[in-house]
Amino acid sequence: VSTSVGDARLRLTRNEGIMSAASCVGRKSAVEEEDASELRLGADFADAHCLSMAEVKIVQTSKLEDDAERGEETSTTRTRVFEKTKAYCERFTGSTSAAAAQTIRNLLQDAGLHDFEGAVISNLKPVDFDEAKTLVPSLDVEDREFTEESIQAMLDEMANVRKFE
Repeated sequence: VSTSVGDARLRLTRNEGIMSAASCVGRKSAVEEEDASELRLGADFADAHCLSMAEVKIVQTSKLEDDAERGEETSTTRTRVFEKTKAYCERFTGSTSAAAAQTIRNLLQDAGLHDFEGAVISNLKPVDFDEAKTLVPSLDVEDREFTEESIQAMLDEMANVRKFE
């Protein structure tokens, strides 16, 4: 039995309950909309911790050292993604030491920043409050306790840590 495309579409519409866009208007989505500016990062990131590039570089270096100590290279460190990530982190973090990365992590946590905010600030290295709130809009939300002075003091301290490491 042969049917035309038009007949098939009509049958699908009647039998499968296909809805038009107009019938969906006004329905609330069951999925919460993600918005990093409001720290709604989605279900995938609910239990995840964000790392700065300096911290990723430390983890990768540690993995390579562990492999060298054992005298074997694992499949993890032989991937193209691993090598590209390592090169990217080395390029943009420079020679950030483990102690400096930990000090910066502590400064960000002491300031009360969310992991995501801290990673963005650590990676992008804003120099003043205006730049920081442009890069991380959640810093400028009214119900948060951040002040321009407290954020600027944290940014200045981070710059000092990087300068004297």
